[in-house]
Amino acid sequence: MTSADDDHKPRQPPSFFALGYAGLPNIFTIADGTFSLTHAFKHDFFAATGLYTGTDGRQVVLKIQRTYPFFGVPLAWLGARIARHEVAVFRQLQGIVGIPDFLGTYGPTGYVHSFVPGQDLNPELKPDGAFFDDLARLLSQIHQRNIAYVDTNKRENILFGSDGKPHLIDFQISFWLRQGRDDSFMAQWLFKRLVHEDWYHYFKHKTRLAPAFSTPVDFQRAENRSWYIRLHRLIFRPLIRLRRKFLARFRKPGHEAA
Repeated sequence: MTSADDDHKPRQPPSFFALGYAGLPNIFTIADGTFSLTHAFKHDFFAATGLYTGTDGRQVVLKIQRTYPFFGVPLAWLGARIARHEVAVFRQLQGIVGIPDFLGTYGPTGYVHSFVPGQDLNPELKPDGAFFDDLARLLSQIHQRNIAYVDTNKRENILFGSDGKPHLIDFQISFWLRQGRDDSFMAQWLFKRLVHEDWYHYFKHKTRLAPAFSTPVDFQRAENRSWYIRLHRLIFRPLIRLRRKFLARFRKPGHEAA
């Protein structure tokens, strides 16, 4: 016989979660003030993210990269490295309209940014040509600072703000071509390749979600899949399907897997 508490415990082992079973802190304090957990957005293998509200009513987002070992193998070092990279990129992009304000770090693997009210980009929102014009400007400004976003393929990383404008979050796999450090031919080639992929996914989203506002050139660029995209799909789609089948073994009826 199982208890009611057992029914609410995750069936997945704690190693499947970035912070184990502990999850996000209920309260945290940074220079800007003290904030209490309002809602946990996500807790997967790599990170946990939550919405917090301050004593003044202001809302912020706390993201903590992995600290929990994976079946005994320490991975806090990886979480710290990913966090340092994401914080550095976030700081590099400050001042661009559509990038949340960076508010500070939390522990060795966490950081805080301002909350952007809105929804993940989806067809029901009916984004128009102006929205995609703003998104194109946002991508262009990011690229001008020598950063390729890389994750434009995921609509959930493109927020349709309550202001009707696009906003970008989640820079953990963004690529930063740092002047004086990444001047090799290979680094410059990779940056140009990743910028091309950013634009490919931009035109794919635009032509699918706002076809009435798309030009023949837009449709042509949306079909211009590179060898990288084809190779990625060939290799990773079977792996993703295998991962889902594996996680399904740990999923309880009525519960979502991580």
